[in-house]
Amino acid sequence: MSVNEEQHLTETLIDPENLDNPDGQWTKGEKQPTQCRDAWAAILFYAQFIAIAVVAGMLGVPAVQKAINDDSSATSYQTSESSPDYSGLLYASAIAGGSSFAFSAISLFVMSMCPKVLIQISLLFSLVCSLLMCALSFYYQNIIGGIFGIVFFLISCCYACAVWRRIPFAAANLNTGLTAVKKNAGVFVVTYFIVIFSFLYYMLWMTALVGVADKENLNCDSTTTSQGDTVTTCSGNLSWGYFFLLLLAIFWTQQVLQNTIHVIIAGVVSTWWFAPEDAGSCCSVAIKDSFIRATTTSFGSICFGSLLVAIIQALRAMVESARQDNGNDGCAAFLLCLLDCLLRCLEDALEYFNKFAYIYVGMYGYSYLEAGKNVMTLFKQKGWTIIISDNLISNVLSLFCLIIGGLTGCVGLIMNEVNPSWFEGYEGAAMGLAFGFSFLVGIVISAIFLSVVDSSVNTVLVSFAEAPLEFEENHPQLSSEMRDAWREVYPAECGF
Repeated sequence: MSVNEEQHLTETLIDPENLDNPDGQWTKGEKQPTQCRDAWAAILFYAQFIAIAVVAGMLGVPAVQKAINDDSSATSYQTSESSPDYSGLLYASAIAGGSSFAFSAISLFVMSMCPKVLIQISLLFSLVCSLLMCALSFYYQNIIGGIFGIVFFLISCCYACAVWRRIPFAAANLNTGLTAVKKNAGVFVVTYFIVIFSFLYYMLWMTALVGVADKENLNCDSTTTSQGDTVTTCSGNLSWGYFFLLLLAIFWTQQVLQNTIHVIIAGVVSTWWFAPEDAGSCCSVAIKDSFIRATTTSFGSICFGSLLVAIIQALRAMVESARQDNGNDGCAAFLLCLLDCLLRCLEDALEYFNKFAYIYVGMYGYSYLEAGKNVMTLFKQKGWTIIISDNLISNVLSLFCLIIGGLTGCVGLIMNEVNPSWFEGYEGAAMGLAFGFSFLVGIVISAIFLSVVDSSVNTVLVSFAEAPLEFEENHPQLSSEMRDAWREVYPAECGF
């Protein structure tokens, strides 16, 4: 493919149905010099982390020790015979987790075998679910819910008809993304290490929260009534300032860790795209280099965008808390509901924007604002194609999460039959607990596992628009599949 052919290919990858940019001008990204970007955001994040650790050590640990001492002096009314076997739950969670890992790994191969059929099934599955919810609403005589269900079902049908012809390109995109992550399977290990770190931070944050609540005299006392019932009453209020800062800390850290995974995967997939010799093994050079970049020079950019989302999330949490404490004031309740809806829309839009901005951060090392400019150009020129392709693939991943959760739940039922002692002491709900607990474990682990695939396919979509020539040179078979799929979507406008 010549340079002129590459330019023509890049132009034809612009959505022919989008009229905002009829000239089809495209500014290709460039590798940025190695330097720390948005360093102020990284420094602020480290300061937040240190502050939480200090508060947890100085206030949280003494408060927790005091609570433990109070609990140890209390009399337990539960006999050992009726106590649940928590060790059994630990064994069950380990087996369920291992099963979910295995099912998730198998799902990668299943998706790569028939991606087009799976996307069609996931689209039809969403239609069946909306129709089922509509039928249930009418069955339980919820007329308003049934009418809304019909409206949403019709909208879903129109959407399915509109995007059906785009499925071949989404399927080729999914197959390419799966190939990239299977060639660099070590990214899954890195992802789970970051998830473990997030759990440890959550425990640290909870300790800090307990310490702040204890300092603010947010005390809860339990009293026993004459009928033998235990009543718990709490005194004191956590100030809104502390409440906001604590919420900001946990939301910011969660966003930073999630986006760090996204940037690492974007870096690995882009290396596989441009230099496959550096990204072709489980412990490839690309994984190491991408991890180092994401946690050093690009970490400030990750913190910057994550902070914007965290602020909105913290404000939303405060609005929801105010709504619960509002009482019967109808006017205030309406205004809070309106504000909550506005913040939710802003949060969803910014998270979606960040998803593609961090691809540019991982691919080229841009700062957050520079990456944002590239995203605006991307959406301006690609129109709805990139959004629809992303949505179609997300439907498949969500469906597989449910399937893996259900299969893991079945493993829980088998464990209940083989080792019923693991679920004893739960008042006849052993079967439901075995399935529900295992289902939850399967959902969580598969969601983390498949989030890697989601990041990979979005990076492929951006890279296909950015550098089709390199893709043709390094991965000719996959390139041919994606170009053929694009030709199938736009046979008249394709031009190649």
